[in-house]
Order: sequence, then structure tokens, then C-alpha cells
Amino acid sequence: MSDLEVDVRQAEGAVHVALQGELDILSAERVEQELRRIEEALPSTMIIDLRPLRFIDSTGLRMVLAADLRARRDGRRLVIVRGPDTVQRVFRIALLDRRLEFVDDPGAVGENGET
Repeated sequence: MSDLEVDVRQAEGAVHVALQGELDILSAERVEQELRRIEEALPSTMIIDLRPLRFIDSTGLRMVLAADLRARRDGRRLVIVRGPDTVQRVFRIALLDRRLEFVDDPGAVGENGET
């Protein structure tokens, strides 16, 4: 079992998903299932908080990208709270820091998901 905790809560009109630990091939499927469960409720905005994340591999990266693609397809918004530099580096290397919407503070995403 991978070392990952998923904390889901409603915050400021959005669903806030905090990922703590390691998002890798061992944990990505469980996180993917949780994200899809949340998406079934059609939230206008979902915030994925990477601040507590220690590690992400290419499987985790693909999972985040797939969640963004589903959000765009369905007219929803996905906002990602930047993680530690070791995590953000993976997004920068893949040039996804230019494609995905990142914020430093989840509080910056106000009611109805507006920044």
C-alpha cells in the first residue's frame, strides 16, 4: 500500500482535495476513483491541494492531467495548489505548469471558484 492520504472537504463553494504523502503508481488508481466520485456531483470547481504531497511520479502527473481534461470537457474548473518544489519540478519538466491552473493559496479561489 502506498503512503498517501486523501482529505476531501467543501470549502468556499468548491470541493477541496488535499493529497498528503506520495502520489505514485501504487496510489493513483485510488485517487482517480475518489476524483471521479467527486466529479459525479458536478462541482463547478475542484481544488487539488498538493502542498502536503512529498512525491509525485508520472502516473500521478497523468492522473492530474486527466482530471483537468475531464473538467474542461465538462465545463468545470480544476485549480491546483502548488506543492513543494520537488513536486512542482515534475510539472515544470513536463511543461504542465503552463497548461494547468496553479495557485499558491486555496483561499485565493473564492466563492463559486473565482480567483
